[in-house]
Amino acid sequence: MKTLVLPAAIAKLLKNETYTTDSIGMSNAGVYVYDNKVLKIQPCSDESVNEVSMLQFLCKCSLAPQVIAHEIVDGTDFLLMEKCSGKMLCDSQFLSNQHKLMEIASDLLHKLWRLDIEKCPVDMCLKRKLKLAEYNVTHNLVNIENVDPTTFGANGRFANPQHLLKWLVDNQPRKELAVTHGDFCLPNVFFDGANAKVIDVGRGGVADKYQDIALLYRSLRDNLKGNYGGKYYAELDEKMFFSVLGVTPDMDKIDYYILLDELF
Repeated sequence: MKTLVLPAAIAKLLKNETYTTDSIGMSNAGVYVYDNKVLKIQPCSDESVNEVSMLQFLCKCSLAPQVIAHEIVDGTDFLLMEKCSGKMLCDSQFLSNQHKLMEIASDLLHKLWRLDIEKCPVDMCLKRKLKLAEYNVTHNLVNIENVDPTTFGANGRFANPQHLLKWLVDNQPRKELAVTHGDFCLPNVFFDGANAKVIDVGRGGVADKYQDIALLYRSLRDNLKGNYGGKYYAELDEKMFFSVLGVTPDMDKIDYYILLDELF
C-alpha cells in the first residue's frame, strides 16, 4: 500500500487508518476507501469544485454523504467525505430484481426533482453543458476509446467529436428543469435497505430531467446485459422503466443526452 501525500489537515483526520482503492469509477480521480470515510484525489477543475457544492447541498437533504474536509493544494483537489452505507445499485442483489432497482432509483430521482431549483448552488443548464463539451472537444479531451462503437468512425453516426458537437448544438431539445445528479448511473447510487444516497455529483446542478433519465436508462440497460464484464441478467424492460418513473417516454431526448455524455 503506497503512502499518500496529503494536506496536513486531512492527514490528521485520517491518522494511521488503512484504505483500499476503489477502481470501479471511470474518472481520472483516485478513490481511497477507509472504514467510515472516502478520500477522493483528482486534478482541480470546475467539476471537482462543483462536486463539493453539490454534496453540501444534497447532504442537507440526506441525499448525499457529508463533506468532512476539502483542500486544494498545487492544483490537486482533496475531498474527504463520509462513506455511504449499503451497496451500489450495480450490485447483483439489485440487478437480479430489475423492478425493485427501478423503484429505488425512481424514488431517489423524484426526491431530487422535488428540490427547489432556486436553492441549488450549481447551474448545469444545457447552454453551459455544451460549452463544457466544446472545451473538451477543442482540447482533445474526448476519450474516443471509451464511447459507444456506433458513435464515431466509418460505421458511426458521426465522423468525429466536432461533428457530434455541432449536431448537439443544432438539435437542442425542449427542457424541463430540475435538480439533477448529472451522471446518474448505477455505481453512483448507494442503497442500504432504507435510504439511497448519491456520489460523484460534479456534473450535477439545475438541468433537464432527461439528463438523469437518459444516463440511468443507459446504465441499467448495459449493466443488465453484462456490458461491463459482469453477468447477463436480462434485457431492459422499457415499459416498466417509464411506468415506474412516471414519465412519458421520449426516446429522442434519451438519445440526445446519451450522445452529449460521449463528449465527457
